[in-house]
Amino acid sequence: RIFVMPSRMCLSSVHNTKGIIDSSNATSNPRWETSYCAMESLYDIDLISKTVPVVLDNPRSWYGIVSRSTKLGEGDVAHVQGVSRDELKDNPLYSDALLVNRTASPLAWFMECKDRTKRTSVMLPYTFLPTMPARKLRVAARKIKEILGEYDAIHVRRGDLLKNRKDRFGVERSLHPHLDRDTHPEFIKRRIAKWIPKGRTLFIASNERTPGFFSPLSDRYKLAYSSNFSGILEPIIENNYQLFMVERLIMQGAKTFVKTMKELDSDLALCDDPKKNTKNWEVPVYTR
Repeated sequence: RIFVMPSRMCLSSVHNTKGIIDSSNATSNPRWETSYCAMESLYDIDLISKTVPVVLDNPRSWYGIVSRSTKLGEGDVAHVQGVSRDELKDNPLYSDALLVNRTASPLAWFMECKDRTKRTSVMLPYTFLPTMPARKLRVAARKIKEILGEYDAIHVRRGDLLKNRKDRFGVERSLHPHLDRDTHPEFIKRRIAKWIPKGRTLFIASNERTPGFFSPLSDRYKLAYSSNFSGILEPIIENNYQLFMVERLIMQGAKTFVKTMKELDSDLALCDDPKKNTKNWEVPVYTR
């Protein structure tokens, strides 16, 4: 089986900038006009294909598949979304055709066939795609890790998750009521003290854009940001999607990595609020 991946990824206007590597924790650069990027600029398709055979849905990739199927003596290409397995088996129209089945949710990533006889599948782990960036992104991350030496890392997700809404009584509510408080520097310092000793190099990946926001941590740690490595990143980074993929590789290489919120029970995290959207809007707890 071969899995088809979109040849382009739409870019949210929020991330269609690389200002974060031009100035520390702040962005004022005008947004680029491009609203999408090539998937190959994000992911190494050949590397992914070593685990799950993947092609892109552009003419070049499709031509290769169709040409290969023709050489193998197969028939036409048939789109079979909604066609039952019994019909595929019994109808001679499908016996020699290259079958294309677009049934996956557009929000899904990949599923790997585990047992073809029982028609069961297993979801690839969440950690799979983060280890598959394009080669130039992996090279950049490796260079930065070599410069950092031994280091720890924290991911501080603020901006997009701090959005509140008012209820019918005009009271502000949040899906992550403790996030603002728990991701302020003084709270971060107290939280990570038991995991990361004083004097360590601390790499911070964050979507917080306030200049100097994390400076209070500098009295305990040697702080490092992506912006400190603009010489490496500037020539290759075109948008914040690529930047975060590099940052993710850097964070994975840390001796101790503290996430914003837990994904697994064993994770270290700054905030105890659940990461998944619980639909439970609560009154936020602020630092002031």
